[in-house]
Amino acid sequence: MWPGRGRFTVRRGSSPGKDFVMQAQKESRLFLQKLLQNPPMLPFDPKLLPLLFAVTQEGSNASVKTVVALIEQSPRLATRVLAVANSAAYGLEFKVSTLQRAINIMGLREVRLLVLMVGMSSFIREAQLPKAFDTNKFWNHLLSVANISRALANVFGGTAGACGPDASPDERLVMVPDEAYIAGLLHDVGKLFLAATRPDIWEKIVEMEQAEDMGMFEAEHAEWGMDHALIGAAVLHHWKLPLVLTEPINLHHSPELATSFKMEARLLAVANCLARYSHDTPATLGDDVLEYLPHGCDPETVSAAVFQSIANAQRAGFAELNA
Repeated sequence: MWPGRGRFTVRRGSSPGKDFVMQAQKESRLFLQKLLQNPPMLPFDPKLLPLLFAVTQEGSNASVKTVVALIEQSPRLATRVLAVANSAAYGLEFKVSTLQRAINIMGLREVRLLVLMVGMSSFIREAQLPKAFDTNKFWNHLLSVANISRALANVFGGTAGACGPDASPDERLVMVPDEAYIAGLLHDVGKLFLAATRPDIWEKIVEMEQAEDMGMFEAEHAEWGMDHALIGAAVLHHWKLPLVLTEPINLHHSPELATSFKMEARLLAVANCLARYSHDTPATLGDDVLEYLPHGCDPETVSAAVFQSIANAQRAGFAELNA
């Protein structure tokens, strides 16, 4: 369990007894334990994810040949990588017929993102989700947060950014834009795991969210003392994704609790809030965003960067669900 988590929020207008609270917490802990013992299935070898993050780090000794070998074990993933390498996006005049060539053309960071997209879309397609779970709305929110996170990483961590190279160690952004995009893409994956494995709890949480006019994060704690951020981060940590992703994901609703990757947690919290704004014009940032902006960060610069990132994404077309 990460530090600072596991608190229990009392339902508005009620005073749940001690036995109710203890039972709810026991049930949620047991759920997480079972989920990690039998985590969601991926359409490829789980060793591929940490390897792709390792091989894209500076000075890495990880082998690209190992990446190729692991991708070859999943015919669907191998076919998808080859299809993307041969797509109009790369404008090649010749056909790419080998994974090694495809990876060299696309670059390992693009392959890493594609692998995550395939994993996510595969799980969404095959999961037994409640009828009320709106997959299109869910996916579009993930893509919005991902694009905004990447834009914020450029603003926060750029050369002249408030969290750039000259910032103090405590206020420096470690996460690079590509990682910020991935964090945004995965930040709410815990909602998916919860809805797929405990639809009964998910439905109670949604019902409370609507009846009590509260956010899902608060409703989750009120119902059973655990939230989607922790669930998602725990599974991603189990899959050995790096802490620069799992820590901010765990605390994207409560970045003030972060003891490491503090600016990353703030970035993801800001992106999550901004994704709910209208982006027809550059927005005036509300208190929900200003609260988590790093000291010295110009709100107008943030607003303009986010507006531009959403406009660019809409022109390019958001990634398809059938990645």
